[in-house]
Amino acid sequence: MLELYKKGVSGMNKKSPLVSILIVNFNGGEVLDSCLTSLKKTTYPNFETIVVDNGSTDKSVAIVRKKHKWVKLVEAKKNLGFASGNNLAYRFAKGEYIALLNGDTEVEPGWLEKLVNFARKHKDGAAFATKVLFYDDKKTLNSAGGLCDWYGFSPLRGTFEKDEGQYNDPGLVFYAHGAAMMVRAEAIERVGFLDDDFFIYHEELDFCWRLWIAGYKVYYVPEAVAYHKLKQRNFYAPEKRTQRQFLVKKNRISTLIKNHKSLSLLLVSILVNLAISLGETVIYLFRGDLQTIKGTFLAYEWNAKNFKGDWEKRKKVQKLYKADEDYILKRMKKFPVAIEIFKGIISGKFSLPL
Repeated sequence: MLELYKKGVSGMNKKSPLVSILIVNFNGGEVLDSCLTSLKKTTYPNFETIVVDNGSTDKSVAIVRKKHKWVKLVEAKKNLGFASGNNLAYRFAKGEYIALLNGDTEVEPGWLEKLVNFARKHKDGAAFATKVLFYDDKKTLNSAGGLCDWYGFSPLRGTFEKDEGQYNDPGLVFYAHGAAMMVRAEAIERVGFLDDDFFIYHEELDFCWRLWIAGYKVYYVPEAVAYHKLKQRNFYAPEKRTQRQFLVKKNRISTLIKNHKSLSLLLVSILVNLAISLGETVIYLFRGDLQTIKGTFLAYEWNAKNFKGDWEKRKKVQKLYKADEDYILKRMKKFPVAIEIFKGIISGKFSLPL
């Protein structure tokens, strides 16, 4: 992987460094077509696009081959998930910068140009979040970067708020939304990329936390705009709720185990998660929703069985520590964000699981 990166940098255009755009697709042919069409209008002059198809059974592969021959297509043959899919795509990337883009997004023509210009002026930054608006309601925010508390709860900033300019100032955020973000390849080589065990959810949080640990910063670039076609989360099919609950919970606990430096804070954060999960379970019981309860149980069971593996990953992450942990904790919220989210659930702003 390091060899591929060096090869790309050696041939880069210093005025317009190469950006590798990574897109992971699974049965999203129609929206992927629109995403790639929007990329054709990109004003930035030097980028490559790598699509990893995770064994789609629709016409995704045919669409890319027929309509977007300029795209580098990698067929994974099976569903690797978001994390491993991007890791596979990265193996073929030659850019100085790596952009992650969901296949169900469309971007403004100047999206990439704004990100690169900002990154070149902020050398201390390793990841760059974009302003993401809902495609079906372009005046409503999907994200303006991400927040995180000490306990691993990490809502996207500004979700469902009307975009009235309140997030138009660039600045630091704890993590970048994986739907549309850009990263320095140099930083990936230093801290590693996405955790293959995550499949989906929390992978960008875990990655950006490592960037902070290694002494980098994560910036929000509001002038770079993308539109996301994601539907509200409460529309998830009942049969998929168990899996989603499982992934959200297990990945959050794994992130805490790997990245918290203080063992006492790690213990407290896990206990807080257990307490909140118990509170959620009561709500699920009243709703008669046994699927999400099952997902919660499976998540903690997985973390218990795979604790040794997470601890081995932790040892590697802890060796990256260059920043003072207190500095990182100041970038996070001490008060549990989950309490605020519960209030949002009552008001209808958010949906479970946390």
